[in-house]
Amino acid sequence: MIVRLPFPPSELMPNRSKGVHWAALSKVREKYRNDAFNLAKATPRAEYGDGNIPVSIVFSTPDRRGRDLDNLLASIKHGLDGIAAALGLDDRRFKPLLVDSVLGEKPGCVIVAVGVHVTTTIGEL
Repeated sequence: MIVRLPFPPSELMPNRSKGVHWAALSKVREKYRNDAFNLAKATPRAEYGDGNIPVSIVFSTPDRRGRDLDNLLASIKHGLDGIAAALGLDDRRFKPLLVDSVLGEKPGCVIVAVGVHVTTTIGEL
C-alpha cells in the first residue's frame, strides 16, 4: 500500500515545536493523524499477516532548506499512527523503516509505502 500524505506542518518538526502551546500542538497532531487515517482508509491495501512489515518513507520537500532525516521522521509520527490505525495494526510492526528525502516542489508531500521498500534518486518523485 502506498499513501501520499501532505508534508507535515512546521509545528510538528521537533526543533520548531518548542514554544508552541501544548493545546495548539495537540490539535495539529490530531489533524495530521486523522488526515493520514482517512487517506490510508481510501487506499487499496493488502493483507500483511504476522511479523514485521517493511515501511519506506520518502519526503518530497517543498523547498531547498536542509532537514535532518531523524527530525522528518519524528514529524510524521502521528501520521504513521493514523496509517497503522487504518490498517488495524500496531505500528511497532513497522520495521525496518527506510527514510529518505528528495527535493520537491511546493507544497511537498510524504510517500509512505507499507509492505515494500522504495529507493530514491533526485528527480524520481
